[in-house]
Amino acid sequence: MDPYTMVITVANQKGGCAKTTTAVNLAAALAKGEKDRKRWIIPPSKVLLIDLDPQGNCSTSFGVEKRQLKKTVHDLLMNESGEDLSIMDEFLLSPEQLTESMQRTWKTEYPNKNLPKGLVVENLWLLPSSIHLSGAEIELSHRLGRETRLREALSSIEHEFDYIIIDTPPSLGLLTINAMAVSRWVLIPVQAEFYALEGMSLLMNSVKLVQRRINPHLKLMGIVMTMVMPKSKLSNTVCNEVKEHFPKHVYSTVIQRLVKIAEAPSEGAPTVLLHKRSNDSKGRGSLQYWTFAKEFHQRVEGKRKNLGFKKTNRLNA
Repeated sequence: MDPYTMVITVANQKGGCAKTTTAVNLAAALAKGEKDRKRWIIPPSKVLLIDLDPQGNCSTSFGVEKRQLKKTVHDLLMNESGEDLSIMDEFLLSPEQLTESMQRTWKTEYPNKNLPKGLVVENLWLLPSSIHLSGAEIELSHRLGRETRLREALSSIEHEFDYIIIDTPPSLGLLTINAMAVSRWVLIPVQAEFYALEGMSLLMNSVKLVQRRINPHLKLMGIVMTMVMPKSKLSNTVCNEVKEHFPKHVYSTVIQRLVKIAEAPSEGAPTVLLHKRSNDSKGRGSLQYWTFAKEFHQRVEGKRKNLGFKKTNRLNA
């Protein structure tokens, strides 16, 4: 594994915790970058987003027509040829394709409105999923190297990217294990609800098992609290308990339960691209995810510095 490339699994075995939403918005923000007058607060980076969930919601979040996909991550995992594949050209959706999909979806949804200026991506690639991946757990169970198929497939292109972000299904099966096997870091979105801590303990046990048996380099990148309701006593209690149990890993930025975040996939674009950052109801979700991306970037830069890396990113290499 290339130690510079941040390969990150976004995981939680519980559904409905904004896992995919977090993966999509983080990937889009890191690829676009954020500039404050003269300097980059988040320098634009080359990002690969991998949709390892059979539901294919990452693809939907960019307006991609899944029925028209020729090759997906399922084909990559099931490859038995033993030869290197042309992944960049044959399997990945390019920034231009993602931009076209987002803009087409927007125009279909709002034919009489002007296209938002932010519906453009330049440094983001997507390895899409399909419903065929739902049978992958059974298909992989009898195949050689079933836990490391994704690691083997990405070995030829890993050095091309600053970040590889993997969205996983809400389970701890072979697909999630494949993601953890290739990753150096795990990012855990935790919904601020009653059963959050119970799910966290199960996930952390799985991380430890992968560390011990498959990938000793795997570590916890951090925990982001999602679906938070600021006026809810339960939400605040859960947030405080998670911080108490994982004081060094919880991000200070919290993502609230907001309508505009939930509506964004139906409009075919991540909220960080769709809405201008503001404190009103329309832009609050975008603001929170951009704030989280900034905090995430600062944490990554600290880890890269500890590893001895000085260069900014692949785009400036």
